[in-house]
Amino acid sequence: MSLHTFNPEIAKQVGVNAAVIYQNIIFWTEKNVANNRNVHDDYVYCYNSIEAWGKLIPYLSASQIRTAIKHLVEAKLIVETNLNEKKYDRTKWYGVPLEAFCEKSQFHLSNFANGFVKNRKPIPDSNPDSNPDNNNTSSNDDGDMTLFELNYWNDYPRKVGKKAAFKAWKRHIKGKQEGKVMLAYYDYVDQLKGKEEQFIPHLATWINGERWNDGV
Repeated sequence: MSLHTFNPEIAKQVGVNAAVIYQNIIFWTEKNVANNRNVHDDYVYCYNSIEAWGKLIPYLSASQIRTAIKHLVEAKLIVETNLNEKKYDRTKWYGVPLEAFCEKSQFHLSNFANGFVKNRKPIPDSNPDSNPDNNNTSSNDDGDMTLFELNYWNDYPRKVGKKAAFKAWKRHIKGKQEGKVMLAYYDYVDQLKGKEEQFIPHLATWINGERWNDGV
């Protein structure tokens, strides 16, 4: 079961629901700062759809999530925008002032490229070309893929076998033991730093072997 945390001072300002979402945004934007990606106009961004937020925080309704995000924007803790390349892509981008991270990490604004990585691929939560009879399935798959990419794929150093890893995640992890797995997963990814790619197993291999149970 996932463990959700929040800053009590932020909760006093915008409420517990918004504070939980804010903590998630901070988590992902911190990772983007560290990798110098999705930095634009002195903000660092992460992205998510309302549906994907609902899967990450299942005890909040879509309405509660929208209200919580509105409170964060009104409090000027984040900015909300649409930076997607395709008009039908409804995935929202959430930005946190870059200077906040620079103060925390002693980085300087000049260390960051003032723009997005050219090959980023925004993830749509709707597909206008899909069969109308299968829209619900497509939407669910898109939401699941968003979660998988945010929580696992984007940080894995060997980008091979994405479909197999996605299927393995849905079979072994999704909705069952995310909290336990993610803690072990990020420890594992840290251990892979500096390792030659050819010696790094496919992500599907790590998941199918349930390697989080042995700490490897």
